[in-house]
Amino acid sequence: MKKLVIPTVIFCAFFLNNSALAATQSELEIAFEKQQKQLQSIEKQLADLKASPIKEIDHNTSVVKQSATSKKNWEINSYGSLLYKSEDVYQNTQDTNPERRASTDLERVVLEFVYDFDPKWQVEIELEYEHGGTGTTLEYDGFEEFGEFETEVEAGGEVIVEKMQVKYTANDYFTVKMGHIFVPVGLGTDLHKPTQYFSTQRYWSEVTLIPQVWHETGINLISKWHNFTAQTLITTGLNSEYFRTYNWVATGHQRRFESVNADDLALTLRLDYGDIKAGKGIGISYYTGDTKGNRNNNSKVEGDGNLRIFGVHGAYSYESWLIRGQYLFGTLDDSEAITTANKTTPGLKPGNFSQLGSEAESSFVELSYNSQHLFNLSKPLYFYSIYEYANPIKKVEQGIATERFNLESVAFGVNYYPIENIVLKAELGQQMHALDTLDDNNSFSLSMGYFFSI
Repeated sequence: MKKLVIPTVIFCAFFLNNSALAATQSELEIAFEKQQKQLQSIEKQLADLKASPIKEIDHNTSVVKQSATSKKNWEINSYGSLLYKSEDVYQNTQDTNPERRASTDLERVVLEFVYDFDPKWQVEIELEYEHGGTGTTLEYDGFEEFGEFETEVEAGGEVIVEKMQVKYTANDYFTVKMGHIFVPVGLGTDLHKPTQYFSTQRYWSEVTLIPQVWHETGINLISKWHNFTAQTLITTGLNSEYFRTYNWVATGHQRRFESVNADDLALTLRLDYGDIKAGKGIGISYYTGDTKGNRNNNSKVEGDGNLRIFGVHGAYSYESWLIRGQYLFGTLDDSEAITTANKTTPGLKPGNFSQLGSEAESSFVELSYNSQHLFNLSKPLYFYSIYEYANPIKKVEQGIATERFNLESVAFGVNYYPIENIVLKAELGQQMHALDTLDDNNSFSLSMGYFFSI
């Protein structure tokens, strides 16, 4: 019996051991298959990881290339203004009983194009459409017996190129502007957009003496040091054939001619401290140039007709308050000779407006307050007051200067900005005459202006 048991036990043990080995081998095969699948999955993930940086690099490269090609190096600006005005109008210089008239005027629509060739070179072009029309040209016909001006009417209003300048920025301290550029005499060249002045119209006192937003062909050297900015300009000058009693040398601007005479050039110097446009700055300007050489018929004037204009301007802002102003004083040599020549040049026909001042002056002071926070408003609301004065014939070489064009005005108004780019204006004004035979006149005006940049 013992002999039988022992082999049986051995057999059972052997059988159980083999079964265990079989089970273990089966489990190993299953585990191996799982590991195979895991390895395949890992290999796939590794392959994806190897490919993904390449795709990312390609994507980034594409973005960089796209960014480089689509980088903005141009700008388009536009501004314009529309005016309604009710005022007393005189028919002529002898009229002492003005007539009340109301009018509207699409004063201007301006387009500015700016293109940067690179960080140093830039071109800027400014086109102005005035009074909604195309314009007229004035041509001098020297083949007539005495020389004559001929006017060709094309349409109402004007289309003019106010600026066509190339700017070179050497560094932070030195810039050159060349081409058709602004002449920085008077604040009109700094504050000519409707959002930059509070009155419903640009300063009338300035345009009574000089071309407003004055532009000529020439070169401007600009130097900056700390908070100082110095400008030195050599430009084309004015033509005394169109100097007039009521606005002195303002209409001597040669933009009315098809070509500009450049026999007499002008020098302009300006020095500013601070930033006038930002509301904190002060400066002076000086302009000088002969005007006889630019006449189409210059044989009728003895002397050179030298013109000198000196200006002081400034602006100061504190919290919600802003005050700014300017004073202009000018002298004109040989004003009597120019007066006589203009009276006798065929085609000019200045009539009573031929007499010219040997001295002229103008000024304005403007004060404004932003009441937005005072009334807890969501949009800016400015209250302003402005005083202006101009006398284009303050003094004459011979005789007594007329007081007919010696004027002052006081105005009060509001500016409201429904959005940042649109301004709505309303103004009540009174004009005072130095001439005793003329009563003070009142006016009411409304204006809408816009400005945008893309």
